[in-house]
Amino acid sequence: MNHETKSARSGAAILADLIQEYGHRHVFQIPGEGILEPLDALATRHPGISLVTFRNEAGMTYAAQAYARLGARPSLCMAGRAPGALNTALALHTADTDSAAMILVVGQPAAAEAERDPMSGFDLQQALRPLVKDVITVTTATRLQEGMMRAWCKAGSGRPGPVVLVVTENVWREHTTCAPLPAPSLPEPAPAPEQVAAAAALLREARRPLVLAGGSGWNDAARLRLHALAQAHNWPVVAGYRRADLFDNADPHYAGELGIGLDPMLAERIAQADLILAINIRLGEINTFGTGGFGGFRLLDAPRPAQRLVHVHAGADELNRVYRADVAIQAAPAPFLDALSGALAATPAPSSDAEWPEGFRLAREAFIGKGGCPGPVDLRKVFTALRERLPDDTIFTVGAGAYAVWLHRYLAFRQAGTMLGPESGAMGYGLPAAIGAAMVRPDRLVVAVAGDGCLLMHGEELATAVQQNLRIIVIVINNQGYGAIRSAQLRQFGRPVGTALRNPDFVAYATAFGALAERVQTTADFLPALKRALNGTGPAMIEISVPDTVAKPE
Repeated sequence: MNHETKSARSGAAILADLIQEYGHRHVFQIPGEGILEPLDALATRHPGISLVTFRNEAGMTYAAQAYARLGARPSLCMAGRAPGALNTALALHTADTDSAAMILVVGQPAAAEAERDPMSGFDLQQALRPLVKDVITVTTATRLQEGMMRAWCKAGSGRPGPVVLVVTENVWREHTTCAPLPAPSLPEPAPAPEQVAAAAALLREARRPLVLAGGSGWNDAARLRLHALAQAHNWPVVAGYRRADLFDNADPHYAGELGIGLDPMLAERIAQADLILAINIRLGEINTFGTGGFGGFRLLDAPRPAQRLVHVHAGADELNRVYRADVAIQAAPAPFLDALSGALAATPAPSSDAEWPEGFRLAREAFIGKGGCPGPVDLRKVFTALRERLPDDTIFTVGAGAYAVWLHRYLAFRQAGTMLGPESGAMGYGLPAAIGAAMVRPDRLVVAVAGDGCLLMHGEELATAVQQNLRIIVIVINNQGYGAIRSAQLRQFGRPVGTALRNPDFVAYATAFGALAERVQTTADFLPALKRALNGTGPAMIEISVPDTVAKPE
């Protein structure tokens, strides 16, 4: 809808128009005090924008995070006054750790009520600022466009992340005159030529180079360029935790995934590398897990790794944060890989020894070829069957728990944008993330994998999936407890404490929401149940019953 450039508009109308001008197709929200006016303005001025109603603000924010990970622009969600806004805290932290560009718009009491103990008011700057890239407060309609522009650019620039836009309620009712304002373009940091030359020189000298690839901000061109370089120069490629979809797992140069459940042989091979080219990956705890226990910063020596390190990242704050790089480059993946390709073509580098990537391949084949699962359902066969029976572009979402290790180990990813999981370790992520994924990619099948404890952290969002009639299959691995914590307690103390769960009947639970559901109790039951779920038109749930002793692969 076009509006006269010089006509006065309310703040609510200005925000509604900005959302349309910035190209948003969906707004995730839970209506409440503080955002009633902009929701009404969106519904009346731009009915083509879908307002997706959730049941909990955390689930809403997880969905927005997933939408941002798979989309081409920052996503947008809206919450009411402090109770709603504070419900988003863990999901905002997850968006930050996963580098997902998103904007949370929060309505707050009018500016005139500040510091007078307003109902449901709260200092969101103090509460949320440590969790996000920025908290921007707008107290007058004349600065609403400015605030939205800053939030958009802050969320999508450098290392992407969440930004909170706090708007006081008086803004919605104020009127002002302003011209339409399309979304600004987002800058993409490019490397300096001398930095690329230095990286290329180290790569030419290396005989056992290794690529670590992770993070957000990869486009198709960057992924194709990485494939071409790995094949041309015989580089093994290791994916960051929950970023296995960045590189075709069937490619012989794919070497595995970092993080929880790391293959001990992969850790040994990484130790043998003489150069690490880390591209857009954060070298924090989760990506530096070693073997033999839970904890990071053991895969590489800190602060100076034994290997030479070229670290490339779009966010300058990630460079030389824990590990001192021989060459540190602030750049997005695509411009860096293009420049590196040109530098290596100008003065070709010798390929690494043929046996070097081959050793990684053999180690990975051995790793995924073993691992037992006690009980009547073999989870290894379940995840192998999922890869064999589902399209390569199926999107998998997963939360946190021991059950997730089965997916990471045995499910091969062939295409980009097919794996979503929280690096923060947030339970309850899988189902709401699947909703966000299904909204941004309605052409694809989405499968959410959850444990019984993980699902019920945000099981209420099954109602949202049913209301939107989304094609989502939820696979619940039910071992009647918090399996990962139970295993940790057994290792440390010899006994579990407080981890057993008395669960509902998950089939009845899902059916009550209006989803198809059935229970699988043997391996042979799984494929027929999957087929029936695939034949449905809306959400479906498959509960897989396993003993409480089932945790990670044996």
